[in-house]
Order: sequence, then C-alpha cells, then structure tokens
Amino acid sequence: MQLVLKSATPAPKEKKEEKKSDDKERTIYVCELHPEEVFDKPGQCNKGSCNGMTLEARKLAPGSRVVYTCPAHPEIVSDKPGECPKDKKKLHFKIVSDTSRTTETWVCSTHSGQTAAAKQKCPDCGVDMKFVQVEELLAVPFSAVIDTGSRKVVFLERGQGTFDAVEIHVGPRAGEYFPVTKGLASGDRVVTQGAFLLDAETRLNPAAAAAYFGAETKK
Repeated sequence: MQLVLKSATPAPKEKKEEKKSDDKERTIYVCELHPEEVFDKPGQCNKGSCNGMTLEARKLAPGSRVVYTCPAHPEIVSDKPGECPKDKKKLHFKIVSDTSRTTETWVCSTHSGQTAAAKQKCPDCGVDMKFVQVEELLAVPFSAVIDTGSRKVVFLERGQGTFDAVEIHVGPRAGEYFPVTKGLASGDRVVTQGAFLLDAETRLNPAAAAAYFGAETKK
C-alpha cells in the first residue's frame, strides 16, 4: 500500500487582536451598493437610490468572520464599521477566513504576467498598473478527503508511521481540490493517495486502527 504525503498550503494570514471567527455557519445580509453595513436579519436598504431594495444573503462558512476595510487603503482593517482615517470614506465589509489569506499586488490589465510589489508602469506597454487583492485558500487534493456521508475526514500524519482521522469542513470542490474552511492548518501533512485504504482497514480491523492511530485496544 502506497501512502503519499503532501503539505497543506498556504499559511493563514496572521493578525493581532482579531475578532474571533465563528465556529458555525451563519448568514449575513448586505447591500452591494452600500457595503459599509452588515445586518444579521433579512430586510431592505432604504439608502440613496436603493429605495427599499431587498438585502442580499451571504453565507459565512465556519472559521469565517466579517471585517471592514478601506478600498483605497487596504492596510486599514477594522472589526467594526467606521471611516478610513486617511480619506474619511466609509469602510467596506469583507469576509475573511482563518484558512485563507489575502495577497496584494499591482498588475497590468493588458499584460497579466507583469506584476509588481508597488505602483509603477507596465514595462511592456507603459500603462499604470492596477492594484488588486488575491485571496488564497488552504486546500487539499480531492483524493485526500474521505466522505463518510455525515462528515468529511482526512488522515493526518502524526509521526512514526501513525495517522489520525481528522474531521474537516470544506467548501465547494474546485477542480481536483477542496478548499478547507476548518480542521487543518498550514504545514499539516495529509495522506493524498491511499487514504481510502486506511479508512477501509480501520473499519474492518480494529487492531489496524490502533496501529495507524496510536490508540489503545481494550477487551
């Protein structure tokens, strides 16, 4: 039986004094035209030209939370609504996750391969580069996930040939990967090939389960 181990990447973005993420899925309600406010209940937006437009429901996966940022100054992040201290404009809501991170870069709209760490002109066409934010998610290969019907599990390496079955929460499948919203951290080594064999043997042979997981067998 061949077991292939692969690190789960990328690392979650670290921030100090962050609001604790939600452990359970919940729904928020927002107005796309007025992203400075977030509501816990359905309703209508009566600001400006909205004239009673129904708020849009957004799902927050486990491990996600709402923060407020300034579109013009992305380094400004707050746990509460307010104004940007630099331009006094309203902060906009943003959904972030403990298993994701946002990278910031400058890119040419015509030559997408040209990127930079700071604002500058594209060396190919001379046009000013645009600021963009790219969200990176922690993900595991589809082959690593065992779906029991009631939960999803991966086998996590614990060292010295032992493995733990760990329950994870995932988002919709994207190609050959599942985005992980809860249950793993950057650097965790999971079985990506042969996981189903481990699962089958632990169901059929409790003694094998003890060997794989370092558990104790009792009569």
